[in-house]
Amino acid sequence: MAIKTIASLLIQVRTESSHSIHLQEPGYFNIVSSREAVRERNVLLVTRPGKEAPFGWKALFVSTLPGFLDPRELPKLLHTLIDELRKNPGTAVVIECPEYLALHNGFRGFFKFLNALRDHAMLMESRIYLITEPSVWNEREFAFLRRMED
Repeated sequence: MAIKTIASLLIQVRTESSHSIHLQEPGYFNIVSSREAVRERNVLLVTRPGKEAPFGWKALFVSTLPGFLDPRELPKLLHTLIDELRKNPGTAVVIECPEYLALHNGFRGFFKFLNALRDHAMLMESRIYLITEPSVWNEREFAFLRRMED
């Protein structure tokens, strides 16, 4: 009788656990489709001029116009982001204009930039969010970006 009860409990536990929904914690690098997917409050947004940052977010504007970070100067942008992460560990970096950065640097240069930034984010316990859509990239490029999420 006791064996039947234990077996019944094990079956019940196994059934309940297989139907539960687990929310996955974001990793160090995340591809998202909008700002709303970012849950952190401490955020450094890389975007184009003319877009407003949500309340509490710090923005870095990227443009070829004078007075902004030049999109062709990825080492300077990387240095700026790393400095901010060192000052404020745990800050999320949201890149809202990845296509623009890839346009000015080629995918290979942009991908190298992302890898370096992800490495620093890992050291600083930070996260990177790339706001983009799969249809913007060719299949091979998007596959490379998705592999960074692992």
